[in-house]
Amino acid sequence: MTDTTTVQRRDIDTIPKKSLQLDKHLIPQAENIDFWRTLNPNLTISDKPFQWESVDSAIKPAYLDEYVLQLKEEGYFQTSPVIPPATIQQMLQCIENVKKAGFPPIFALVYDIFYEVFGYFDSVLTRILGFGYKLIPNFWIYYIETLDTSKGFEPHRDTEYSNTIGSDGMPNVITLWISITDATPLNSCMYLVPANRDPQYINAIHDLNTGGTQFALEDIRALPTPPSTLLCWDQYVFHWGSRSSKRAKFPRVSYAVYCQRGDIAPVDDVLIDIPSVLNFKTRLAIACRAIYHYSPVSLQQSKEEDLLEFVKRNKAYLNQKPASKKKEI
Repeated sequence: MTDTTTVQRRDIDTIPKKSLQLDKHLIPQAENIDFWRTLNPNLTISDKPFQWESVDSAIKPAYLDEYVLQLKEEGYFQTSPVIPPATIQQMLQCIENVKKAGFPPIFALVYDIFYEVFGYFDSVLTRILGFGYKLIPNFWIYYIETLDTSKGFEPHRDTEYSNTIGSDGMPNVITLWISITDATPLNSCMYLVPANRDPQYINAIHDLNTGGTQFALEDIRALPTPPSTLLCWDQYVFHWGSRSSKRAKFPRVSYAVYCQRGDIAPVDDVLIDIPSVLNFKTRLAIACRAIYHYSPVSLQQSKEEDLLEFVKRNKAYLNQKPASKKKEI
């Protein structure tokens, strides 16, 4: 067993926020599985989305050691494209349809496809986190418009959990960031400071309030990514999504989630086993958890009691055990 310090969550005001846009009149549709099936009739919503029997990993075994070494030295790695183009196109069209229906993109997580694709990089996750790794359902779907005012999350460290680097230098918790469109300097690609070029990185492992202003500008690394690329980093790498531009040819669309080792204590209040049953109500709860976790300010400022009640009620579906216990699904 690997020892780790469990949740020492930062104050919610220090977590980067995204705006919430959801008309309260759409709430009945949000809770109706038939609505979602009609919206994207070519996609499935089943109870078992982790169906990987027909999925072959596109990550060559020879690359795994390289990724592990880079993760230890620089705190991150980036794969080549791993998800088939046809699948990526389905994911993109799904998100576009969800937006056109008036919902935040995060509600696309009701569909199986966003979980099925984990099979394409299961080999690298197993190499890093071991067998039995688990999802921490802190998802977000990013849709960065082609506007000079659009941007990704502000410069930050994820730092929701302290001391998640093992004695072997490997992280026990990692962020997965999956590109659905090209991410370019014009439409907001990721930028980060490699761990070995960041003088505050070591301190951040133990102090979740550590900032990131002491690095040299020339040590910033841009990470343009083609569609279906997987980016991974640990909890302490300083990173951000850059500002977009009206000159960008298309929006930047991607999504992210955390994973943790399965042989350590849970670092959060809810974990998802892989594979596991993940029914529609659980998917809806995951979307509402994301909204509540990453959009608390805009949620409270909406002054829509029906909307707040909808988010809280569905989010609570993930937390039906006493708060003192960690729940696994």
